[in-house]
Amino acid sequence: MLAVEIKNSIIMEDTNVSHLSYVGDSVLGSHCNIAAGTNIANLRFDNKTVKTVVKDKKIDSGRRKLGAIVGDYTKTGINSSLSPGVKVGSNSSIGSNVLLNEDIGSNTRVLEKQEHIIQHKGNE
Repeated sequence: MLAVEIKNSIIMEDTNVSHLSYVGDSVLGSHCNIAAGTNIANLRFDNKTVKTVVKDKKIDSGRRKLGAIVGDYTKTGINSSLSPGVKVGSNSSIGSNVLLNEDIGSNTRVLEKQEHIIQHKGNE
């Protein structure tokens, strides 16, 4: 691991956390691949306690810092971000540049949809 910060987290066997990533107060299952630049946030922007969904009901965790809970065989794309308290099911994929701010179940893929406008100078 090169330039990776892992704070108060549980990382299961055969899970890889790539360079320039941050994993805070999280649980990562086994056989996961956390791509370069992935950030797993553990602190809300407004500094309030982290809320999470349990049995379809949003509850207050009572914790100021709580990262993500990620199932086995899950992978992230480069520069993806997981918000505090998010849960990701097993065998799921979070695409590059995705900001995930809600739970996703197992066997799910989340991709970022973007549109580029490419202009060539002198041909406008």
